[in-house]
Amino acid sequence: MSMYIRQNHFTLRIVTAIYFLPVSYNQTTQRFVQQRTNLVSFGVGILLSFTFFYHDIFIQNVFFANLPPFAFAIVLLELLLYTIVPFCVVLNNLFYRKRWTDLLNVLFADDSVLDTTNVTMSGAYFLYISVLSILLVTLELCNLFALETLSHKMLTTTFVLRYTGMIHFLYLFHMCVSMVGLRMEQLKMLFHHKQTEDEFEYFLGLFMAKFERYVMLIEQINRCFSLPIVTMLALGMVELAYLVFECFYTYDAGSPDSEMYNGFTDWAFSQFWQSMYCHFLVLTVSSCERTRKMVEETALCTRHFDDYRLQNTRAAKQIQNFLLKNLHQKKKFSACGFFDIDNTVIYMVFSSIVTYLVILIQFKQLETDLTQAGDGYNVTSNVSTVQP
Repeated sequence: MSMYIRQNHFTLRIVTAIYFLPVSYNQTTQRFVQQRTNLVSFGVGILLSFTFFYHDIFIQNVFFANLPPFAFAIVLLELLLYTIVPFCVVLNNLFYRKRWTDLLNVLFADDSVLDTTNVTMSGAYFLYISVLSILLVTLELCNLFALETLSHKMLTTTFVLRYTGMIHFLYLFHMCVSMVGLRMEQLKMLFHHKQTEDEFEYFLGLFMAKFERYVMLIEQINRCFSLPIVTMLALGMVELAYLVFECFYTYDAGSPDSEMYNGFTDWAFSQFWQSMYCHFLVLTVSSCERTRKMVEETALCTRHFDDYRLQNTRAAKQIQNFLLKNLHQKKKFSACGFFDIDNTVIYMVFSSIVTYLVILIQFKQLETDLTQAGDGYNVTSNVSTVQP
């Protein structure tokens, strides 16, 4: 699997440098190990987290203080989530650093038996993350040249840096999940090739041992990734809800909110940036759903075993017990136990977006009504009088 490590060395360097990955890949031993440099990376990750926190709360507070209450509440929630994510990832990785080491060394180790099938991982997502990285660099350069004030440039730069870290962390999650799916696909193909051979009973024991070995990694992946993914998906859901709200408001009002945007171009660029958070779902849901199905298909492929020579033998009983165990104890990718990461997440996100959209519209209408009432009335403790 060193081929996949070399192919994705750029992502591994990024996430290792900021402690979004608490271990390093040793080229000599071709294993993931904990080194002293990882302690430096931990310091860098914590320092960046505090820097972002200080920047958001203390440096940019003058800009946000001028916003109306509704816009201020939206931006404040967004900043709180952006502030929480780096701390959450770094501290989570520090706590689970030993699990990370064991997980990656099993996932990306060469397997002399399964690698003979010549089934390899598609490079589509590697191309996808490469194009996305180039797009992020382009957006950052456009921001630096287009924005006039230093405060706006710093704000967008911190957002882009954090978004880049999150995207590469989610791509690492995608790699780990996809590796489990790849091993399942290799096992399935190997089973079909070996079930007619004379030494099938020996192979069956090997098949079940390897199946259990890689399926058990799903729990390890859940422990290492769950908490950061919950916070990132929460951030993505909020951003997508704001995207839908802004589109609805602009369509309803006929123009963007002048208190938030400097014209239509500024609004369009902001909505394009918020739409980028749909990549969070692409990198998590698709791989988990595909791997979950592959695990089930690999387990069920033994159901079609029909060699009459081994009927009523130990091998047949092993298959029956294997099927009973895996049909009743399905392994799923989970986000801290709050929800399973599969296609149902998409429905959950969209239903949440609709709910938040209704809430945002109500609060926006309430703010508008209060503003209009304030222009015509002086409200005292007991009496409302019309202003002259």
